Amino acid sequence: MRILFVYTDINTMGQGEKTYHLGVGMLSAVLKNKGHKTDLVPMYGSLKLNSLFKKINEFNPDILALTSDTTQFPYVKNIIKNTSHLDIFTILGGVHASLKPGCLEETEGLDAICIGEGEYSLLDLVNSFNKKPTRYDIEGICFKTEEGIIRNKTRPFIENLDSLPYSDRELFDYQKIIDSDFGRASFMLSRGCPYNCSYCASPSMGKIQEGKYVRFMSAERSIKELKYLKNKYNFNSIFFADDTFTLDKNFVIDFCGQFKKEIAVPFEANSRVESSSKEIFKALKEAGCFKIHIGIESGDEEFRKEYLNRKMTNSQIINTFKEAREAGLLTKSYNIVGFPCETPQIHQATVTINKEIEPDGHVCYIFQPYPGTRLFDVSCEKGFIKPETSNKIIFSRRDTSLDMPDFSRREIIKSHQNFSYNVYKAKSLKKALIYRLYYSPLGEILLKIFNPLKGLLKKCSRI
Repeated sequence: MRILFVYTDINTMGQGEKTYHLGVGMLSAVLKNKGHKTDLVPMYGSLKLNSLFKKINEFNPDILALTSDTTQFPYVKNIIKNTSHLDIFTILGGVHASLKPGCLEETEGLDAICIGEGEYSLLDLVNSFNKKPTRYDIEGICFKTEEGIIRNKTRPFIENLDSLPYSDRELFDYQKIIDSDFGRASFMLSRGCPYNCSYCASPSMGKIQEGKYVRFMSAERSIKELKYLKNKYNFNSIFFADDTFTLDKNFVIDFCGQFKKEIAVPFEANSRVESSSKEIFKALKEAGCFKIHIGIESGDEEFRKEYLNRKMTNSQIINTFKEAREAGLLTKSYNIVGFPCETPQIHQATVTINKEIEPDGHVCYIFQPYPGTRLFDVSCEKGFIKPETSNKIIFSRRDTSLDMPDFSRREIIKSHQNFSYNVYKAKSLKKALIYRLYYSPLGEILLKIFNPLKGLLKKCSRI
């Protein structure tokens, strides 16, 4: 069978990077291992329907497979509608389909959705396929038929990640993706997150399948694939994009010991206040880690605990960043503005704590209400999501779909644009002004036109 994947990354924070989707790469790898043929139409920055139709004519797929989160769904829905006249079976996977399965009925031209991890559900579908599915009882797949919707139970989580093949990076032209991010490769050792943050879809994703949700590859399997990548691609650093790389101290120490001997490439990784320690930071530094990324989200301790379900104290945050610096690591903070029930005064606490911890870099996103999260429900209950704007296409993480009386859209966008300036202006006016340009509308235009400028901005501001 011939499966054509479509991947969109439209109106997101990226300014020039081409992104790699590990899930699509893994789906392709599993299918190829069983003799099926796959191809990809990536859409970075804008819809490219002409490129899609050209690839369809060249590749002649039996199945069109798409993935989407909520921010990308309007674009994916448009793609499906524009290909609905073709005799191609269309299936959608990803977080949006998993947590909002009603999209199957609502989307013209969509034949099926995959709920949860899709490697073996999609493989079963493809193996049963002959122009149209010959089976409608495949676990993890819901079908739209002339008789109505057929909903099947989900598959259990894949228990042993070591059993999976290497992700198909050639599908995306992975070297170009590395080059677009200034020589940085990305990698993940795990799936799932044990925490229950109210703004994140992960807790809900962990409940839709049976079995253990949080899983790590073995250190040996991870090192083996990293060796393969090192021999095949040219990169000068690695970003471990796991939700919480430091979750298991014993794994971190074991992995870091092997990584230092076998790979020896500078890297950065995500951590959390709750799973950080001097011992872990020391092991990371000795293995070649140069930067650790840690989520703060909100600097207001009470608001963070009540609304975000983040239990760490401000003292713990400050101490964690201090310990990371003492271990010789650069630090990067993750922050969000525009939460439901947030106010400008609450957001100011986020600015204040960043001024105190003085991270070497940071990001500040604008909150997005994802279906399946507690804060999505809060946004609906409070009337912050209006029916007339619920399907509005917005610039992901740079605009808000909420309408709140105590924190207006204009104030949220302004707070986002000025966040970096307000954090750094007292210590480094130069750095503050660079960030202000970067996050301004003018900066967005300049970065799109003069993408090489981003390298200078990143170097100067140490993002």
